[in-house]
Amino acid sequence: MKTALVFFLVASTFGYLPAAPPATSAEQVLDPYFIILKSLASDTISGVAAAKQQLAKISHQAAGVEPQARTQLIAIADAATKLQTSNLKSARDSFGELSDRLIAYLQAPGSKRNPPYQFFCSMAKKSWLQPGKEVRNPYYGSSMLTCGELVQSEQSIDQPAEHHHH
Repeated sequence: MKTALVFFLVASTFGYLPAAPPATSAEQVLDPYFIILKSLASDTISGVAAAKQQLAKISHQAAGVEPQARTQLIAIADAATKLQTSNLKSARDSFGELSDRLIAYLQAPGSKRNPPYQFFCSMAKKSWLQPGKEVRNPYYGSSMLTCGELVQSEQSIDQPAEHHHH
Protein backbone atom coordinates (compact mmCIF):
# COMPACT_ATOMS: atom_id res chain seq x y z
CA MET A 1 0.00 0.00 0.00
CA LYS A 2 2.77 2.41 1.00
CA THR A 3 4.84 1.84 -2.15
CA ALA A 4 1.82 2.27 -4.39
CA LEU A 5 0.97 5.52 -2.60
CA VAL A 6 4.57 6.79 -2.86
CA PHE A 7 4.68 5.91 -6.55
CA PHE A 8 1.35 7.60 -7.09
CA LEU A 9 2.47 10.76 -5.28
CA VAL A 10 5.75 10.88 -7.19
CA ALA A 11 4.07 10.08 -10.50
CA SER A 12 1.31 12.64 -10.00
CA THR A 13 3.81 15.29 -8.88
CA PHE A 14 5.85 14.89 -12.04
CA GLY A 15 2.85 14.55 -14.32
CA TYR A 16 3.16 10.91 -15.31
CA LEU A 17 -0.43 10.36 -14.27
CA PRO A 18 -3.42 12.60 -14.89
CA ALA A 19 -4.30 14.69 -11.84
CA ALA A 20 -6.32 12.57 -9.46
CA PRO A 21 -9.90 13.73 -8.97
CA PRO A 22 -10.96 14.31 -5.34
CA ALA A 23 -12.91 11.05 -5.59
CA THR A 24 -9.73 9.12 -4.82
CA SER A 25 -9.50 10.68 -1.37
CA ALA A 26 -13.08 9.67 -0.61
CA GLU A 27 -12.43 6.11 -1.73
CA GLN A 28 -9.16 5.92 0.20
CA VAL A 29 -10.88 7.21 3.34
CA LEU A 30 -13.71 4.69 2.96
CA ASP A 31 -11.42 1.63 2.74
CA PRO A 32 -10.21 1.66 6.38
CA TYR A 33 -13.65 2.88 7.54
CA PHE A 34 -15.23 -0.25 6.03
CA ILE A 35 -12.61 -2.42 7.80
CA ILE A 36 -13.70 -0.89 11.13
CA LEU A 37 -17.38 -1.34 10.21
CA LYS A 38 -16.88 -5.00 9.32
CA SER A 39 -15.05 -5.71 12.59
CA LEU A 40 -17.66 -4.02 14.78
CA ALA A 41 -20.51 -5.74 12.94
CA SER A 42 -18.67 -9.04 13.55
CA ASP A 43 -18.44 -8.34 17.31
CA THR A 44 -14.67 -7.83 17.31
CA ILE A 45 -12.18 -4.97 17.59
CA SER A 46 -9.60 -6.97 15.67
CA GLY A 47 -7.97 -4.74 13.06
CA VAL A 48 -9.76 -1.62 14.32
CA ALA A 49 -6.67 0.07 15.83
CA ALA A 50 -4.63 -0.30 12.64
CA ALA A 51 -7.55 0.80 10.44
CA LYS A 52 -8.26 3.90 12.54
CA GLN A 53 -4.59 4.94 12.32
CA GLN A 54 -4.66 4.46 8.55
CA LEU A 55 -7.89 6.44 8.33
CA ALA A 56 -6.46 9.33 10.38
CA LYS A 57 -3.30 9.40 8.24
CA ILE A 58 -5.16 9.31 4.90
CA SER A 59 -7.60 12.01 6.06
CA HIS A 60 -4.74 14.31 7.12
CA GLN A 61 -2.97 13.78 3.78
CA ALA A 62 -6.17 14.38 1.83
CA ALA A 63 -6.77 17.61 3.77
CA GLY A 64 -3.60 18.95 2.19
CA VAL A 65 -4.78 18.32 -1.36
CA GLU A 66 -8.48 19.09 -0.93
CA PRO A 67 -8.62 22.62 0.49
CA GLN A 68 -12.40 22.86 -0.01
CA ALA A 69 -12.90 19.80 2.20
CA ARG A 70 -10.05 20.46 4.63
CA THR A 71 -12.28 21.10 7.65
CA GLN A 72 -14.29 17.91 7.12
CA LEU A 73 -11.19 15.81 6.52
CA ILE A 74 -9.49 17.11 9.67
CA ALA A 75 -12.72 16.30 11.58
CA ILE A 76 -12.59 12.72 10.19
CA ALA A 77 -8.93 12.41 11.22
CA ASP A 78 -9.75 13.67 14.74
CA ALA A 79 -12.70 11.30 15.10
CA ALA A 80 -10.55 8.40 13.87
CA THR A 81 -7.82 9.29 16.35
CA LYS A 82 -10.36 9.47 19.18
CA LEU A 83 -12.00 6.15 18.27
CA GLN A 84 -11.68 3.98 21.37
CA THR A 85 -10.20 0.56 20.72
CA SER A 86 -9.83 -0.75 24.28
CA ASN A 87 -13.06 -2.73 24.07
CA LEU A 88 -15.99 -3.39 21.76
CA LYS A 89 -18.50 -1.19 23.59
CA SER A 90 -16.30 1.92 23.57
CA ALA A 91 -15.31 1.32 19.94
CA ARG A 92 -18.99 1.16 18.99
CA ASP A 93 -19.82 4.25 21.03
CA SER A 94 -17.17 6.34 19.26
CA PHE A 95 -17.88 4.88 15.80
CA GLY A 96 -21.02 7.04 15.55
CA GLU A 97 -19.03 10.28 15.56
CA LEU A 98 -16.62 8.95 12.95
CA SER A 99 -19.57 7.93 10.76
CA ASP A 100 -21.20 11.36 11.12
CA ARG A 101 -17.95 13.12 10.11
CA LEU A 102 -17.53 10.87 7.10
CA ILE A 103 -21.14 11.36 6.00
CA ALA A 104 -20.72 15.16 6.28
CA TYR A 105 -17.58 15.01 4.12
CA LEU A 106 -19.17 12.85 1.43
CA GLN A 107 -22.32 14.98 1.30
CA ALA A 108 -20.49 18.31 1.18
CA PRO A 109 -20.98 20.44 -1.92
CA GLY A 110 -18.12 19.78 -4.29
CA SER A 111 -17.62 16.21 -3.10
CA LYS A 112 -17.02 14.29 -6.29
CA ARG A 113 -18.21 11.00 -4.92
CA ASN A 114 -21.67 9.88 -4.04
CA PRO A 115 -21.83 8.44 -0.56
CA PRO A 116 -22.26 4.68 -0.31
CA TYR A 117 -25.35 3.29 1.37
CA GLN A 118 -26.24 5.19 4.53
CA PHE A 119 -28.10 3.44 7.32
CA PHE A 120 -29.61 4.57 10.61
CA CYS A 121 -30.07 2.52 13.78
CA SER A 122 -33.05 3.86 15.71
CA MET A 123 -31.98 2.05 18.88
CA ALA A 124 -28.43 3.44 18.92
CA LYS A 125 -29.69 6.66 17.30
CA LYS A 126 -26.61 6.64 15.07
CA SER A 127 -25.89 6.41 11.36
CA TRP A 128 -23.26 4.51 9.42
CA LEU A 129 -22.12 3.89 5.84
CA GLN A 130 -21.85 0.57 4.03
CA PRO A 131 -20.59 -0.51 0.61
CA GLY A 132 -23.69 -2.66 0.03
CA LYS A 133 -27.43 -2.77 0.80
CA GLU A 134 -27.36 -5.77 3.14
CA VAL A 135 -27.66 -4.37 6.68
CA ARG A 136 -24.64 -5.05 8.92
CA ASN A 137 -25.27 -3.11 12.13
CA PRO A 138 -21.92 -2.05 13.68
CA TYR A 139 -23.50 -0.84 16.93
CA TYR A 140 -25.09 -4.13 17.97
CA GLY A 141 -23.33 -6.73 15.82
CA SER A 142 -24.70 -10.26 15.95
CA SER A 143 -27.35 -9.41 18.55
CA MET A 144 -29.16 -7.24 15.99
CA LEU A 145 -27.09 -7.51 12.83
CA THR A 146 -29.89 -6.64 10.42
CA CYS A 147 -31.38 -3.81 12.47
CA GLY A 148 -31.09 -0.61 10.50
CA GLU A 149 -32.98 1.57 8.09
CA LEU A 150 -31.62 2.54 4.68
CA VAL A 151 -31.59 6.32 4.73
CA GLN A 152 -29.84 7.00 1.46
CA SER A 153 -28.21 5.10 -1.36
CA GLU A 154 -25.88 6.20 -4.13
CA GLN A 155 -28.73 5.96 -6.60
CA SER A 156 -30.93 8.46 -4.78
CA ILE A 157 -28.32 11.20 -5.16
CA ASP A 158 -27.90 10.65 -8.88
CA GLN A 159 -31.45 11.76 -9.47
CA PRO A 160 -31.77 15.55 -9.63
CA ALA A 161 -34.13 16.83 -6.98
CA GLU A 162 -37.47 17.76 -8.43
CA HIS A 163 -38.69 21.22 -7.61
CA HIS A 164 -42.43 21.66 -7.64
CA HIS A 165 -43.62 25.18 -8.28
CA HIS A 166 -47.12 26.11 -7.15
